[in-house]
Amino acid sequence: MIFDMLENAELYYPLSKKIKEAFLFIKSTNWKNLKPGRYEYNEDIFANLQEYDTKNPEDAEFEVHRDYYDIQYVISGVENMGFGSLENLKITKEYDKEKDVAFGECPSSTVTVPEGYFTFFAPKDAHKPSLNASNKTQKVKKVIVKIKI
Repeated sequence: MIFDMLENAELYYPLSKKIKEAFLFIKSTNWKNLKPGRYEYNEDIFANLQEYDTKNPEDAEFEVHRDYYDIQYVISGVENMGFGSLENLKITKEYDKEKDVAFGECPSSTVTVPEGYFTFFAPKDAHKPSLNASNKTQKVKKVIVKIKI
């Protein structure tokens, strides 16, 4: 898992051409003025723009993916994200290939992700996003950019 400010995205460009393209997609799009939905970049990169109220940790499960990396960029608001290791994940909902997701529970840590920051999750990273920060529900607008491995 990587946690950083979007202004530092260039530090991660050398990881791969697709990761660089995904960050450029995030940086070149005016997400604040777009409506929630799916936005295609190319055959390997797309975005899900979401607006929601954060939730209590006990109302969410960890998720993992096999076919995509996730960059989760908070456009407005603040949320907590839990993160743990795939190897410690106890599966509660088996992998759905069509949706590229499995769910479960695992030992974890939490990071507070404010506006202007992103997290990067690889398939080895179990993650539980969209959680209340400071024990209160908040409105969040976030884009999740999916990068095909």
